[in-house]
Amino acid sequence: MGNLNPARSEHPELNEREISYIILHTHFTRKQINDFYIRFLTYYPRGYVNFPQFCDLYSNELKHLSNSQPLLERLFHHIDTDKNGQLNFKEILFLKAISMPETDDDEKLRWIFCLYDTNLDHHIDEHEFFSLCHLAYRIHGKLLTIDRLNEFRFLFKKLDINNDRQLNLEEFIQLCQQCTDLLELITPMFNKTSWNSKKSQCGIFSSTNELTSDRIDYLMNRTKFTREQILHYYQTFQKNCPSGHLSKSEFIDFYQKLLRSKLSKVYCEFLFHAFDSLAQDDFIQFDEYLIAIYIHSNGSTPREKLEWLYNAYDQDADGFISYEEIKQIVNALFILYDIDREKHSVAYISYEIMAILDLNDDDKISKQEFVNMLKDKELTSFLAPSFIKKQS
Repeated sequence: MGNLNPARSEHPELNEREISYIILHTHFTRKQINDFYIRFLTYYPRGYVNFPQFCDLYSNELKHLSNSQPLLERLFHHIDTDKNGQLNFKEILFLKAISMPETDDDEKLRWIFCLYDTNLDHHIDEHEFFSLCHLAYRIHGKLLTIDRLNEFRFLFKKLDINNDRQLNLEEFIQLCQQCTDLLELITPMFNKTSWNSKKSQCGIFSSTNELTSDRIDYLMNRTKFTREQILHYYQTFQKNCPSGHLSKSEFIDFYQKLLRSKLSKVYCEFLFHAFDSLAQDDFIQFDEYLIAIYIHSNGSTPREKLEWLYNAYDQDADGFISYEEIKQIVNALFILYDIDREKHSVAYISYEIMAILDLNDDDKISKQEFVNMLKDKELTSFLAPSFIKKQS
């Protein structure tokens, strides 16, 4: 996030790049940011907050807890992104932003996952999971019984599909959605969030081929297609795919027709990964097929197209696109566009893209930074291959 320099005698200033980054990643306006900053410097003229000051500042938010100290320690360590033992204005402001009621629940769940991924390996292993269970009950002054712990252990094993004794982000979110009482215990900083108002996605993407009323309602909301259009596409899908799904090779054939290129097989590998991430069963179900149609229709907005494409490019599903992932994408796009890789360097183009999109210089691209690419028509044209103009 970049440090404000506390050694300077005058007030540290936010530069335009920093302000643009905050606006991009929060719901705050420029005026709100400036007002917050003036108030911050009034109380903390050196431009940073140490741990005792953070406890004084934030303990009131957690006054409903029996013992907030362990959580305060974890929060401080987590939001101290440069690990210098103090929090600058942006680090404090981003904590405030993620706690706001209007912040998307998915964004909050991703943040919670990172908070409890203590070894930063993009997974929550058994040790981390049971540590957070004990922490949750401790800060609330509750007794974690053996029976309850065994229930958590059973749920962990159930969602650990590949039996590697760890949960990735999607598995962790499913666990939270299936065990909302635990979710509420581990997220006391989001006490104004109504977690129970959101349906679990795993209930929508059922293994059955039956097009239920719930599935139709979800797809109408997700794609903006009418009920009649969805039923029409469903009948067509069932006719062409009596098995009820598309295999990877069938999906690639289907998508190559959408892209109108015989050179798109490598690129389609990214797209298959994005669609199959809904069910992760190596097949494309009707729901996923319909979203593919919608994303390439005139009905979807440019932002929706890029948000979906981001999921395709984030191959390890850690919530960021790294330089190595950009290189893989650029290599696939060079093949798709039939660009001579001896005349044009994949590594150099990848570096240029990172330099443009990585606004906070942390060597990774967030979804917000990626969608911000809409301001650059040339780059958008390169990274987002032509979407079909009409839907037959």
